[in-house]
Amino acid sequence: MEKKTGTSTANNAYGQALPTPINYSFDWEEFSTPEEVRAANEWPADKDVVKYVNVDRKANARQKALQAALDAAGIIKPTLENDEQLRLREMFKVLMSSKRYTEEAAREMAANTLGLTWAE
Repeated sequence: MEKKTGTSTANNAYGQALPTPINYSFDWEEFSTPEEVRAANEWPADKDVVKYVNVDRKANARQKALQAALDAAGIIKPTLENDEQLRLREMFKVLMSSKRYTEEAAREMAANTLGLTWAE
């Protein structure tokens, strides 16, 4: 077993943005071998392993089927290169993140800069 230390930052808590991010650290012990997991009585039961594998296989199959259905219907994933409204939304987000613009001003600046019109 190996002792590990990690750090993280909380930007939100209880569904609310924090006024300032909170940095924190945490410690845990990590298993190195399956034998250590068994010796600690933390090895999952066979039914839990089967359930985990089946959930994973189902999610994988569902995602592949969804992608095939979207492809067959001719629906392509929007990207900055192929979707004008996505470009507008992303430019708007960047402008708003600067906290220098009102929502209306950021929308107008994004539209003017990109030479596009909002669909909404």
